[in-house]
Amino acid sequence: MPTDKPHVPDAAPTTQGAAPTVTEMEDVFFDEDCGIYASPNGMQMLRPGELPSPLSEVVANAPMNRRAGSFFAAATALATLATRIRCRYFHNSFRLHGLLLQTIVEGPQSCGKSFVADIENLIMGPTLRKRDAEQRKLEMQYAEKKRRRANNKELPEEPKTTVRCLPATVSKTRLLSRSVALEMSYNEQLTFWQFGEELSQVSDSNKRGFSDLRTILRTAYDLGSLWGQDYFTSDSCSAIVDLMLNSLYCATPSAVDYLYDNKAILGGDITRTIIVSLEDSPENDTQMFVPYTPEQQENINRMLQRIMDDCYLPNGQIQPKKLIDMSWIDRECKLYIARKAKLYGKVGKESVNTFRKRSSVSAFRIATLCYYLFSISMGFDPTLSEGDEKARRYCRRIYRFCAEYIFRSMLHRWGERFDQLDAKGRIQEPQSPKRDTFFDALPDEFDRNTLQLTMKEYQIVSPARQFIWLWGKQLHIIEKIGPHQWRKIRK
Repeated sequence: MPTDKPHVPDAAPTTQGAAPTVTEMEDVFFDEDCGIYASPNGMQMLRPGELPSPLSEVVANAPMNRRAGSFFAAATALATLATRIRCRYFHNSFRLHGLLLQTIVEGPQSCGKSFVADIENLIMGPTLRKRDAEQRKLEMQYAEKKRRRANNKELPEEPKTTVRCLPATVSKTRLLSRSVALEMSYNEQLTFWQFGEELSQVSDSNKRGFSDLRTILRTAYDLGSLWGQDYFTSDSCSAIVDLMLNSLYCATPSAVDYLYDNKAILGGDITRTIIVSLEDSPENDTQMFVPYTPEQQENINRMLQRIMDDCYLPNGQIQPKKLIDMSWIDRECKLYIARKAKLYGKVGKESVNTFRKRSSVSAFRIATLCYYLFSISMGFDPTLSEGDEKARRYCRRIYRFCAEYIFRSMLHRWGERFDQLDAKGRIQEPQSPKRDTFFDALPDEFDRNTLQLTMKEYQIVSPARQFIWLWGKQLHIIEKIGPHQWRKIRK
């Protein structure tokens, strides 16, 4: 990522805690002249000082062209540890959200994706993996006793384990049995963690690997989405559970294309995914990750222990769920959704209308995670409406960055393909993106026939009346001047 861009400070609110305006948000992060499908890698990255620990240390020690990947990888892992956190998104205040994230760091072969594994080990090594090692040891000891004793005579009771770190090649039945074990031990679910240094190993293990993974990831994104199986035989695990799973994968572009086929693109799989595409150019060969100082490592370990303490009690049981008050960020989310509706009204691309919604949800969950982490380091109660204004100011900016980055990443990786499939039902050869937007291509005064011809030129299949309503009633950028005739309003 470029380093010569000046830092854009937080917009000064007109009232305490007020969110920035739509115009200010556009100035900070987005340049529509770059094109709808432009890469997000030119975006200005958040400063480490604006992030909570351990995210601040991870980002500070990464080179500029790997900071976005480091941030999202670390956030996904930390969200898994914060499995007892709940929040409410403005769109449906009755439904609770967990910190559920699914991230893929994509790059060509030998481009240096291994830093993701280092971040994963930094966070999971002393926490969940350490705890799971003890659980798996009990399982292996029992399996060895079972193997040595004839006819399973005088076997002790099978240990009740609660393993949460799963290999990328875990089978559906094994995942379901692990989930049932959590349900039996705690009477509710905790977030599973799935990490793979190579996404392709999922398909290498069995032919159904990617098909199973798509189903699991699609279901595990939201609380309350039940998943399971029901077999007639008693030898297999049959159950239905509210699966919670966070995933982090490294992948080559071909492996990503294999996982997200046409059916997955149109079926909603891609909108649940945070895709980070790494650049690989010779000028970046000299950029290095900086080792953590003893002070940084101490801060990281202290924060990780605090997060684990908010999940597990000393006796091995789990802490009560903690509902974080995030109502103060609702206006920010609404502004973002409205700004993308305006963009959709101008360009008419269904990918914009589809991707804007879940990019906001994923960004909201990351902002909730950061607010929770700030509450640990700053010492305030995040469940109360008062909160901390400094932390909220930082988290508003974190939300804006994440929402824009996730949205533009999806558009860059899948937007054109999504629009082609949505319009034609089949893949076409990529076309050069038009510089003018759909709305700009219309004359200052136009009728319904001109509108429909322009829509055909831009391969837009949505009803014309939908755009007339959006431009006239919601955005107020056209006015009616006669039967089926309108004029643009210049502001």
